[in-house]
Amino acid sequence: MKIAVPFLLFSTLFSGAATATTITFFDSSQVATLVESGTTSDTISSNGYLFTYTRDKLFTGGTGDITGRYVRVPWPEGVEAQAVTTTPTSKAQIVLKRVDGNVFDITAFTAKLLANTWGAGGAIEVMPLLDGEDGYSDPIAFNASGSYSQSFSYNALSTPSTTLLKGFDAYKINLYVDFALTGLTLVDASIAPAPIPASTRLLGSGLPGLIGVARRKIA
Repeated sequence: MKIAVPFLLFSTLFSGAATATTITFFDSSQVATLVESGTTSDTISSNGYLFTYTRDKLFTGGTGDITGRYVRVPWPEGVEAQAVTTTPTSKAQIVLKRVDGNVFDITAFTAKLLANTWGAGGAIEVMPLLDGEDGYSDPIAFNASGSYSQSFSYNALSTPSTTLLKGFDAYKINLYVDFALTGLTLVDASIAPAPIPASTRLLGSGLPGLIGVARRKIA
C-alpha cells in the first residue's frame, strides 16, 4: 500500500491507449439499412460495416417471367449470398468493408450452405484486399464440402486460421453455390494507441525518482 500512489499515478498517465472494438454479428438488436440496390446485388449497412451480397434477381425458373429467388436467411439471422444464374453469371459473393474505409480483422465466422457441395467438393474462398489490391496471390480456402444447411465455423485456432484475415480494408467471400454468413466477429484494427503528450512523458521519466523519494520518507 505504501507505493500505491506512484503506481496509480503511472497507471493513470499511461492508460490513454485506445483498444480495438470487437463486434459480433448477428442478433435481433442489430439493424441493417439498405444502402444500394443493384441488378444482381444489394448493399446494407449495420454497426459501421457494409455488406454487399449477390442476389439472383433475374431468375425466371424457366417461366420467362422474372421472379428472382427467395431468401432463406434474412437479416438478422445472417447475410445470404446467391449464385447468379443469369448472364453474366457469377459465384455467390459477400464483400465486407467498413463504412469509414478503415482496416479491420475477421477473427471468426460461420457459413451455412444453402446447396449441396459434398459431391464436387467446395471451399469458401476469402480474398483480403488493401487499397483495392489483393492481399495474397490466391484466396484463402476454407473447407465447405457438405450438404444443404450444414454449417462450417472458423477462428484463430482452426485450419486454415482466421489470423490470415487481419489488417485489410475489404474481404471478398466466395462460394460457387448459395451460402449465408450466420456468425461473424470483426475487430476494428485501425485504432492506434493515443499519443502521449511531451509533458506527460517528462513527468513519467521522473517517476522512478519520485518513487525513490517516497520510499526514503517511509523508511
